[in-house]
Parts: sequence; structure tokens; C-alpha cells
Amino acid sequence: MLKAKTHLLSEPGHISSHCDRIINADAIGVDTEFVRERTYFPIPGLLQFSDGVEAWLVDPVVLKDEPELQTLVATIMQDVSTPKILHSTGEDLEIIDMTGHAQPNPLFDTQRAAALLGWPLQIRYELLARDLLGIEFPGGLARNDWCRRPLPEAWIEYAANDVIALPKMREVLSDKLEKAGRIEWLLEDCRRIVDRQSRERAPEIRIKGAVALSDEELERLARLARWREQQARQRDLPRGFIVSDPALLALARRGAVRDRDFDQLDDGRRRIGKRDQAAIIELLEADPVDYTRPAELQLLTGEQRARIKSMQAEVRAIADELDIEPAVIASKRDLTRLVLGMKCDWMDGWRGDLLADFSD
Repeated sequence: MLKAKTHLLSEPGHISSHCDRIINADAIGVDTEFVRERTYFPIPGLLQFSDGVEAWLVDPVVLKDEPELQTLVATIMQDVSTPKILHSTGEDLEIIDMTGHAQPNPLFDTQRAAALLGWPLQIRYELLARDLLGIEFPGGLARNDWCRRPLPEAWIEYAANDVIALPKMREVLSDKLEKAGRIEWLLEDCRRIVDRQSRERAPEIRIKGAVALSDEELERLARLARWREQQARQRDLPRGFIVSDPALLALARRGAVRDRDFDQLDDGRRRIGKRDQAAIIELLEADPVDYTRPAELQLLTGEQRARIKSMQAEVRAIADELDIEPAVIASKRDLTRLVLGMKCDWMDGWRGDLLADFSD
């Protein structure tokens, strides 16, 4: 087992005393721990950095108001000469942006790199470390309350383990990608990951059952979903704490509602508050606005479904040749968007080269 020399930076002055060593690393492993069970925005619990020998665990709970915290994170992320190595960006990019107002440039995602070499698309960090380096890391602590203080020693060790192997994993994966002629594929994918995080996107309606709604019902659902999103952000609560997805769908189908109708929407999770009930009634009584059904919620024709099925078969054949999972190239959702004529930026690079026939 790889053992890190661990530094917990949890007092004013700690960062400045370690800053030079961190920012001068040739490549830096990065991870974050956070809590997001009862809030809309994640609450940073820990920022982890490692050069492969030492691990620095920076405490954003205690140091959240220290200017040196933002300076350190921004300096690391914006230094283009130092690769930032993460294993699956997930919500890490959001935590990095919250604490440093920056994004990793350049990014090296070890999970994405492994997927391009035939490992499962969602392979866990500890399993990849075992496969690549023969190192055994215990798991199972990711969902703990990382805002708890003091942090138990076992948690500190776990957090250090999550970054200590990343620089070596990058070395091994880079060598394998170079030999396979796929290093540029990874660099392209990593740039796209960061670009997507940096762009402000209109929220999609991703509510199960929305595709079956009529255009009129879908317009109401979009109106309700926008309101819920605004409320969740303003009150820093999970969307489901405002109104659950099933309740939102039922409201969109009903159209006009009265106070007593809300009793029938109780799905066993949480009741809709009186103030929110009044806001919802007002929303549903408002005149409909111009609304264009999103392409991803269009009902597919038989011809379109057949085309998607045919494309999936072609993707599987290419993936078999490359010895990677088909979803690494294109998922069914990706192909559906393509068939519906939506802009697909992933077709601009190496995937577009492999799937050139799809653009005809």
C-alpha cells in the first residue's frame, strides 16, 4: 500500500508555509470531499492535493474566509505547465470553482483515460489503482459528513489515499494511451469536460415521464421547473425539498389546481408548503407563453427509432474493434440527439472521425 506523507492545512498560515511545495509539483493529483444531502449547492469539506509523495489536505471549513485559500486553488488550477489529475470530475469542478473561481487547465481525468483503454466507463479509483499499480486502497468513506470537525484519523488517511496514486496513474495511463494512439482523444475529452463546466447552460427538463406530456402540459412543466430551480437556488435546498418530480409532473398534467388538490399530491416524501402552493396556483393560472418542445423530448417516429438502433449496432462494432465500451464513443442519448438534429459537440473531434457516416 502506498503511504502518503500527509499534511492537514487547517490553520491560518498553514497554506503559505506549504504553498511553494504544492504549486511547484510537476503534476498534481486533485480531489475534493463535500456534503450535499440537504442543500442545493455542495458544501466543501476538504480539498486534497498530491505530487505522488506528499498529500496536502486543505480545510475549506476552517479556512473559508482566508484569502490564501482562493489564491492557492486558483494558482494551481491556472498553471498550464502543471497537469491537474482527477479521477472523474463529477462535482469536483463545482467545488474547485466555488473555492478558487477557476477550472483545471490542463485536466487529466484518469477515469476517462482508463475508459479509452478498455476499462469500464465508471471504474472506481481504488479498482484502477489496484489494476494499474497493484495498490490496495480501502474505500467506503466518501459519503461521510466531511464538514464534521475534528476529522477522524481514518478519514484523513482515506482522503490522502484518494490523491496519492494519481500522479503515478497518469504516468502509466499516458504511456498506454500514447502506444494506442489515443492520447489526443483524452486531451480532447478533458478540454470538453472543462468547457462544458465553464459554459452557462439552460437547464434541461430531466423528469421521468415528461416525454409523454402534450405540448400544453410540457409548457406548464417547464414553467414549474424554472420556478422550482429558482427557489432551490435561493433557499439552498435540494429541488425535491421544494416539490418532488412526481408532484411536479402531476401538477403539469392537472393544469388548474385548488388548495385541497395538494393533499392528493403527497408522495410520502414531503408536503408542499402553503406559500409554495400559492405560488404554484398563480403560476398555473397565468397565461401560457410561447414554448417550443425541446428536441430531446420529441416523440420518436418508427423511422427514427430504427435509425438509432442501426447506429447503436455500428457503434458496438467500432467499440469491439477498439476494445472499449460503446458508451465511451456514443450513448443512446447521444445518438438520439444526433438523429433529432441537435448540436452535438462531441462529433467535432475523434468521435466524428470514427462516426463520419453518421453526419451524412
